[in-house]
Amino acid sequence: MPEKIRAAFASRAFRQGSVASAITILFVALVLALNLFAGVLAQRNQWRLDLTATGAFVLTEQSREFLAGLEVDVTIYVLTTEATLTAAGANFFQANEIIRQYAALSPQITVEYIDLTRQPAFAARFPQFQLNAHTILLVSEERVEPVSIFELFDIETDGFRTWIASHAEQVLTGALLFLSMEELTTIGVLTGFGKPDPGALVSLLETNRYRVVFQNLLTQEIDPDIDMLVIYAPTADYPEHVIAALERFLQGERDVSILYFASAAQPPLPNLEAFLRDWGIIVNQGLVYQPDTNETWGTPFISTVHYREMAFARHALDFISIMPNARPLDRAFNERGQRISSAPLIFGEGAVLRPPDADESWTAPTYRFAPFPAILISRELAYLPEGSERVSTLAVFASADFVDRGMLLNPYIGNAQYMIGLVQTLAGQEIDLTTDLAIAPAVIGISPLPVTDFQVFVFGVLLVIALPLAVVLVGAAVFLRRRYM
Repeated sequence: MPEKIRAAFASRAFRQGSVASAITILFVALVLALNLFAGVLAQRNQWRLDLTATGAFVLTEQSREFLAGLEVDVTIYVLTTEATLTAAGANFFQANEIIRQYAALSPQITVEYIDLTRQPAFAARFPQFQLNAHTILLVSEERVEPVSIFELFDIETDGFRTWIASHAEQVLTGALLFLSMEELTTIGVLTGFGKPDPGALVSLLETNRYRVVFQNLLTQEIDPDIDMLVIYAPTADYPEHVIAALERFLQGERDVSILYFASAAQPPLPNLEAFLRDWGIIVNQGLVYQPDTNETWGTPFISTVHYREMAFARHALDFISIMPNARPLDRAFNERGQRISSAPLIFGEGAVLRPPDADESWTAPTYRFAPFPAILISRELAYLPEGSERVSTLAVFASADFVDRGMLLNPYIGNAQYMIGLVQTLAGQEIDLTTDLAIAPAVIGISPLPVTDFQVFVFGVLLVIALPLAVVLVGAAVFLRRRYM
């Protein structure tokens, strides 16, 4: 028997088989080494191939351009372990992928994961905040900006579909912009006079790092730091001294703006309507009715609108914008003195006026001479004594529903992008990608594999034990067959 064993090891077939086996082992080892090396590089450099329709796992070109010009050192502290965060669900996994990309794309940014249960002293560094495992803290030398992990996504529905809308990039790039800005634009929201809730608009502005303050002009003077005022669908008329305060605000010595949102729920407001008319804008009673189904979003009262001034619409060009339940706007004049009006957003040509007293028998007329404005803007240019110029702007929206929650959070509608583009332009911000950000929510279209723990166990046994053992047995059988047959 020893002679046969020695002869087997000395045979030509054994030598050839040994060489083949060695080559196979070396090839497998090389593949494993290359795979490990590629994995390390991919992890270090954040190489990603995003196959989602909305690019949910990669930063937009706007954020990349912003990061390329970032000069402030920022540390992003995620106050939980990375393993805990990514295991919490698809939306948390996506948020972590976005966070990681900021550090990969900018040498100014570092990301650290802090387990507060093991590092309780960390919270003592920031006593002004109530930190917990759901907090993300962005820290620069001058400022600290806390973000809740739950700000990074929402579960949204339009009545037909439900989706997870990711705001991770919008919130984090906005926070970085806040940390890098020298001065913030202050927007005042006027309260009282019916107190409608502009909460969705306020959230949008704050997410994009505008400073929002609330003002009641019955008891307060207009804050001198305010750059823009928002009048959101009041249902009670403004008294004359409040109208006078608005005029003084618009006729000061610096560029300022007022945004007025009309509503079908408003009664006649003589003082406010006279103020708007004096600036060349008439808000009529009734509703805009769009009989062309190609121009609507479900009903004739929820109409798509068209962009006419690209400076405002530059972020919304890839989306449709919608103006629901709109009141018809008209111009009192195109130009008077130093005031000039324009319509940057209009309804389709088929839109008509449905009178406020129309009943169920009312039918739409078959013609309309000109498209209804969806937004009318009146600008006044004034020359100040020292030789400089001042531009005051009054922008009137046909409907407050343009900025309701459903319109601003739906990732298929461009109202949020349009709104931020308009605010940025009126605030005098440069049209530049390093400062000009209006990032749309991304839809997270992840469907986890429906596997049970038992199925995971079975797949593991098959792949880790059964498959390698089968390869070994088949190899041994082939060798013995070739050896002895």
